[in-house]
Amino acid sequence: MKKLFLALSIFSVLIFASTSVSAKGDAELNQPTESVDNSIIIDRIANEDILVTMPSVIFAFKEVEIKLSFNNPEHNKLLLNQNKLKFIINGEEKELTFENGVATFAMSFAEQNNLSIYIEDYSFSKKVTAYPLWVFLVPIVLIIGFILLKIYKK
Repeated sequence: MKKLFLALSIFSVLIFASTSVSAKGDAELNQPTESVDNSIIIDRIANEDILVTMPSVIFAFKEVEIKLSFNNPEHNKLLLNQNKLKFIINGEEKELTFENGVATFAMSFAEQNNLSIYIEDYSFSKKVTAYPLWVFLVPIVLIIGFILLKIYKK
């Protein structure tokens, strides 16, 4: 009799425990799931987001204007940061202010001929051919010399 009573009590405890776990599991399953609002997901800046424009002829003695243009002027990063982003340009951090998705900065290539721009997943690197001052002055001096030579021969 004691064995039967012990078996019934163990059986009743197991049934009670399984129904309470099952009820709890059903309650968790019936809870509404959280939905993610896609409008708050922040896009990272990638290579396809920015276009770099620079002059085709660059002189080492003169600063050139380099333009960064977002393909989407209303990129989430621009909107969240009030159109100001920090880029690493040739190893130095520079904050650029974008207007209508476009920002410009001046740079001289007198000391180095590389341009590298980084932010998040975006990277741009280019070896720039910067012509020295003599490349600009030699043709002018030759033209003036040729004109003077023509004048003195007459």
